[in-house]
Amino acid sequence: MKESCFCGREGELEDRTPMLDGDGYEVLRCPKCGHLDRLEWLPEDARRPVLEEAHGRKVGRLTAV
Repeated sequence: MKESCFCGREGELEDRTPMLDGDGYEVLRCPKCGHLDRLEWLPEDARRPVLEEAHGRKVGRLTAV
């Protein structure tokens, strides 16, 4: 899923870094500016697969090193 960040970065939403925010909520962090997106604009049944894909891509990046 393509999206744009406030900083102007464009790319796959799932390429952002999954993490927990200060409230313990799963978010995706923009690699360019650090903006945290809770994905509240997505329904829960759509948000979960996006977060799972982002986690999978993060693991893939870590094991490729």
